[in-house]
Amino acid sequence: MRKAGTRGLWVSLTFVGLLVVGALGSLLSGVRPVLGLDLQGGVSVVLSAPSGTSRDVMDEALSNIRRRVDALGVGEPQLFLNGNNIEVQIPGLAPGTVLPPKQKVQFCLVGQSGDNYGCAGAQDVARKALSEIRITSQPTKVCLVGGDRTRLDCSFRTEDQAKQALALVTVQPKGGASATPSASASPVGPTATSGEYCITGPTNQEYACYPSKAKAEAAKKSVTTQVVEQSYCLTRGAAQASASPTPAPTPAPTPAPSASPPAASSPSAAPTPAVTQLSGADGAVALPCGIAGQDQAQRTLTAITVQPETQEFCVQSSAGKLLGCRLTQAGAEALKQQTGQERLLSIIGQTARLEERQVLAVTPPSDPNYASMPATCATQAERETKSCSFQALATQQVVFLGRGALKYTLGPVEVSGTDIKRATAIYQTATSTNLQVGWAIRFELNGPGTKAFGDATTRITTQPTPQNELAIVVDRRVISSPRVNEPITGGVGIISGNFDQNSAKDLATQLNSGALPVELTKQQVQTVSATLGKESLHRGVIAGIAGLILVALYLAFYYRLLGVVTWIGMGIWALLAIAIVSLAGKGIGYSLSLAGVAGLIVSLGITADSYIVFYERLKDEVRHGKTPRSAVQPAFRRAFHTILTADAVTFMAAMILYFLSVGSVRGFALTLGVATLLDVFVVYFFKRPTVFLMARSPSLMNLPGFGLTSGIAAEPVTAAGGKG
Repeated sequence: MRKAGTRGLWVSLTFVGLLVVGALGSLLSGVRPVLGLDLQGGVSVVLSAPSGTSRDVMDEALSNIRRRVDALGVGEPQLFLNGNNIEVQIPGLAPGTVLPPKQKVQFCLVGQSGDNYGCAGAQDVARKALSEIRITSQPTKVCLVGGDRTRLDCSFRTEDQAKQALALVTVQPKGGASATPSASASPVGPTATSGEYCITGPTNQEYACYPSKAKAEAAKKSVTTQVVEQSYCLTRGAAQASASPTPAPTPAPTPAPSASPPAASSPSAAPTPAVTQLSGADGAVALPCGIAGQDQAQRTLTAITVQPETQEFCVQSSAGKLLGCRLTQAGAEALKQQTGQERLLSIIGQTARLEERQVLAVTPPSDPNYASMPATCATQAERETKSCSFQALATQQVVFLGRGALKYTLGPVEVSGTDIKRATAIYQTATSTNLQVGWAIRFELNGPGTKAFGDATTRITTQPTPQNELAIVVDRRVISSPRVNEPITGGVGIISGNFDQNSAKDLATQLNSGALPVELTKQQVQTVSATLGKESLHRGVIAGIAGLILVALYLAFYYRLLGVVTWIGMGIWALLAIAIVSLAGKGIGYSLSLAGVAGLIVSLGITADSYIVFYERLKDEVRHGKTPRSAVQPAFRRAFHTILTADAVTFMAAMILYFLSVGSVRGFALTLGVATLLDVFVVYFFKRPTVFLMARSPSLMNLPGFGLTSGIAAEPVTAAGGKG
């Protein structure tokens, strides 16, 4: 009968023992808590969506942000959704490590400042690539000039832009009106205010006026284009290319990029001259461009030499992804930091909504109507309204800003970023059909996108300038507006412009991961240094150990052998708590923050209270005349009811705090709630059977000065269980 009564107690202790062994095994095997950003340093940003945003939209935004962060190779990102807020925590500002140098024999084109312009595996290949570099000129300022060489308009960056404007120059009565370049209707009738006639530009600006229409017509015929300023670039293969630059789109202060299929896929493309291919595109930089003078360009070219390189330094992310290689340690360190805080924040917070719309009109700042033409949804307050959502604007005519403060009047969306199947950052070299050199994004469209793109370019090709241009818009800003010369039906195109390597890769990452379905604003950005995090962790551990020692000494002094039981019980509780936190970090991505450590330390006191409540109730039962053995069961029953009530209140408070808070406060609430549940478990499955078994052992009951009777101030008992 006695064995049957104690069997359940021993089973309970055996179960706890197996859990302890399992927890020790997991910790010894290397499973450790994943530290949050405030313990190892990092960045936290809270992004907020407009009020009323649906849960489905927020879930999609969260998924897209997670894909963007994963694409950067950063390790252990933590993303949380709370209502209309998304919190992104990235522990560790450095995304990886620079691996030891590895041997690799290659020959690189290196400039005077140490820039690497590409490498080859053989020296003769590198020398041939160097011999192909040529100095080419490109206009930076082109004017419309009159017959007397007077400069009429110098707002053009290419000859093609100037020639497009020249074709739209008319003769109008002074003070009259003419059709804008976007209009297809007949010009508005003249409203002359004098007998003079003027040479009038595309946006009704009057270049020069004459006393008669005949003189104005004669002067108009003598208007030509003239390059007045130019810069020089180093290009590879440009010597075999056409001397005339690739036609650019609308008149703009900066060269407009193109969005056309690769030259090789165009049926009308001329044969591309052979250009020696170099490797190391990730580590190579573009050949210098925008050099002020030809002599300086020649000196820059002469300084480029072929240098042998025998090693390279590669960067690996904390997730094990190879981020790229560089020729020098310093270059590798710079690459490692490219996914640091600023770049990370720009990528995860940018909506990156890509749209392609037909250009209806282009209004420069010099146009009299410029100031009275408001941009669509230009302010943050407007963008937070439903009427300014991307979905609401998709079918509407809009006005968006572009490079050089130009205002573009655009038609409805023809193709959106959701139609892009794959986007890749590439480095373009000069060819006979494309003199643009630099980083660009090559995109492939899905089936519906290919059809929509083909239909749009087929229709736009037949339109007059600028309506034969297709604007590429990212987040309501026109980044390019190339002219469509022929239908593009292959579903492949290139977005080129003033991209550097990082911006091209970032936009490709955003296009691949998908645009955010809603615009998010940064509500809070917090950066914690690794040094501060380590110091906080060190102090937190010291505080926890100090508190544990003080509690242990007090319990041992006051409750004697029961105090030792409390030591063991709290040790089991601490071991299981650390194991749960570690497994949660590995299984569900939970990271232990400083607030979480505080929650565990607070729970330490709650656990100690549970033991004290039981011991004091046991004392009360003994004072009422019961023996320790007969007192333990009613004492535990009443004490456990009190413990459950107290822990339930704490647990509910922790859960309310968890669901209503954001940031580190949720970490505190989570560890407090879990530790409270763990306290109930240890009390019932360890403390209860241990004290019950102790009460059945006369030797442990009567241990001189330290037994159970000493801890609860009871009289010694005999072997039969009575009082001695």
